[in-house]
Amino acid sequence: MLNSEKEIYFHVGLAKTGSTFVQNNFFPKLKNIKYISTHKYKKCIDIIKRTNYKSYLISREFDRKLEEEVIKILSHFPQTKIIIVFREHKKWISSQFKKYSKNGWHWDFEDFYNSENTGYWKKEDMLYKDKLEIIHKYSKKEPLILNFDELKTNPHSYLGKIANYTKSNYVKDQISLNIVHKSYSEKQLIFLKGFCKIFKKNPPKYYEKNKLKHWLFFRPWWFLYHLVMYFAILLPKSLVIKKPLIDQEYLEKSMMKYKKDWDLIINKI
Repeated sequence: MLNSEKEIYFHVGLAKTGSTFVQNNFFPKLKNIKYISTHKYKKCIDIIKRTNYKSYLISREFDRKLEEEVIKILSHFPQTKIIIVFREHKKWISSQFKKYSKNGWHWDFEDFYNSENTGYWKKEDMLYKDKLEIIHKYSKKEPLILNFDELKTNPHSYLGKIANYTKSNYVKDQISLNIVHKSYSEKQLIFLKGFCKIFKKNPPKYYEKNKLKHWLFFRPWWFLYHLVMYFAILLPKSLVIKKPLIDQEYLEKSMMKYKKDWDLIINKI
């Protein structure tokens, strides 16, 4: 079979929109499609070229690298169809901040994101319209756009849309709807941030391209952070939480500017 005749579907995330759940609990159970798991993502182009399945599903979550990865895959397979998942901005940025806090970053939310665009997470990282424009710029096919909330409120409706789009099918009873990554409590994250301010002021570097360095220099800290957060469960809430992890009033005000951006996504779903 010619590469141009193969049907290819590329689930690009975004991160913190249930990607781990579908990658672990759903995609491997799809029938009539070859799923290339995330740990084989770097080899996915070679896998597709040297095998002869009718259709393939690639999955990896991206935020800032979205355009780079879309270009890479579509330069080899321009017929690729893209699946992208969005989440209401205030929920998405909150989840991103919690992820970075869990990984040893101890800045305040206002240092992570702020209206002056001087934080780590920039305004351009938040615009969903720009992400759709990237997809339409390089892809000839209409993407499947999903709302993360539907995965929580009506999971089989959500999963059914993916199955229909990829021309695959699945057995409902074979799909576990259990949460893959349970989120940590506000108390645990605040305690960890306090710990890091004292004992690890610079977060451990994540060595994505070198597994040995990753296990030597990142994983020990990752393990310690989890021990610290489990220890925090034993502590009184009043002792740990002096102020909220995220000021909700500040969050609401700073996210108001993205209402039109979110409405755009809702209207396309």
